[in-house]
Amino acid sequence: MTTEELAAREAIRDVIHRYARAIDRMDEALLRSVFHPGSRHNHFYEGPSSDPSAPSSPEEPGDFVAFAFGFLSTCARTHHQLGNTLIEFDGDDAARVETYFTAYHLMRPKGDPLAGPGAYDSEMDYLVGGRYVDRFECHDGEWKIMHRTGLTDWMRLEPSCSQGMGDLPAATVGQRAPQDFINQAG
Repeated sequence: MTTEELAAREAIRDVIHRYARAIDRMDEALLRSVFHPGSRHNHFYEGPSSDPSAPSSPEEPGDFVAFAFGFLSTCARTHHQLGNTLIEFDGDDAARVETYFTAYHLMRPKGDPLAGPGAYDSEMDYLVGGRYVDRFECHDGEWKIMHRTGLTDWMRLEPSCSQGMGDLPAATVGQRAPQDFINQAG
């Protein structure tokens, strides 16, 4: 393996890791940074990945970022865990990348003003296991996602039990940007 290929693999993994952080911290600028202009998405939403100029509303999000943030705002917290990543290069400036993920979503209950339209009477744990199948391209020396297809391998929905979460010191509980510890650390 060449030094250039090793560097490209690390750059691709970095983008995948930044995606997970951006989703869980709801950091819009970071999420938009992982997609090339003109990138496309097919993961619970089909259309542009990141086009902040596209007309957008809660009923019709203009891009995946707006769609994701609309859904994630109905969750009290999320956690995306990444697994195996297989990178196969198509020449010097493109790669097919498959990354396994497990995603946890704590859905807000009915009565919570931020709950989604399909909210249940109590908090629910919504878990999804699947794979991101990406086409990465390198433009001007930067590897980013050009197309993402999300595949769902399994899903689970069950009542939540957050026993003990209330006893944790507030400073040690993950938050969304900009309140999260990672945004405060200097």
